[in-house]
Amino acid sequence: MPKVGETGAVYSRIAWILILVNLSIPAFVFFQRNANYLGDDGNIWVGWISATGLTAVLVVATYFRLPVGGRYLPKWMVLTSLGLVLLSGLITTISIAATPSDNYLEVALSDIPLNKIHPDRKRLMVELIRQEKAASDENSRIAKSTKPLSPALYSVGSFANKAAMESTSAQLKQAYEIDQAYAAAKKQPRKRFHDEMQRVDPEFLRGVESRLQESDSLEASIELDEAKWVSSTLSLYEFAEAHASSISVNSGGHLDIKSQELKQSLLQQIEASSALEKTMMNERAKAVKNQHTLQDTIGVKHSD
Repeated sequence: MPKVGETGAVYSRIAWILILVNLSIPAFVFFQRNANYLGDDGNIWVGWISATGLTAVLVVATYFRLPVGGRYLPKWMVLTSLGLVLLSGLITTISIAATPSDNYLEVALSDIPLNKIHPDRKRLMVELIRQEKAASDENSRIAKSTKPLSPALYSVGSFANKAAMESTSAQLKQAYEIDQAYAAAKKQPRKRFHDEMQRVDPEFLRGVESRLQESDSLEASIELDEAKWVSSTLSLYEFAEAHASSISVNSGGHLDIKSQELKQSLLQQIEASSALEKTMMNERAKAVKNQHTLQDTIGVKHSD
């Protein structure tokens, strides 16, 4: 009899543990859903798999804890275990399905219309993400269809004659205008988002802008560096155009500059412009690395 009572106590104890575990899983999954980057379907699967796996482990562990000669799982315990798994999974499914996730990226990448997204805070975030993605996609499309500068900047061919100098400057201006259009396309939605979110939820807005402060500062720095570089490079080619009659290409494929003073001045401007370009490219590389790190974290394919 003592053994039977002991076994009954083990069954009773494991039953309470199973109840506690299976009722805790839905709560854990629900409150962690916005801390991970799984979709609602993914979180529901996590709930079902966790309940099934943990219940199986506890039941099997109980079985092997019993004396060898008395290893037996009563029918009620098996049915209770299955019922608790089913109950836990259903609670997880219903709780997640009944409350839309705050995983803004998942919703933004879906085809849910904006007028079907509530509350307003969520709708505004989703709208901003979609607009920024659209601007990024359009910029990537234009960049892929744009041919590299020909002749290349600072190359001998770009200084071969006045026509080449003018063409190089024109191509650089066109490329810069594309970059400026992209920057403007990003700023307009951000301003609209700021104005509307300020009305809807100022505290949430402060949190969002605080998290974006570092990337915004980096983008502003890149824009400033690019403006300096483009201005310097255009000045370089304007200077070369003004002295085009004194610059030519010799039979060896090198620039032939009559005046030593002109040659020195041109080289100094090329070096200064190249240094500004390097600074800008380093900043851009840093921004791309940060973007890729974020995309890898949330499981999104790199956009560049």
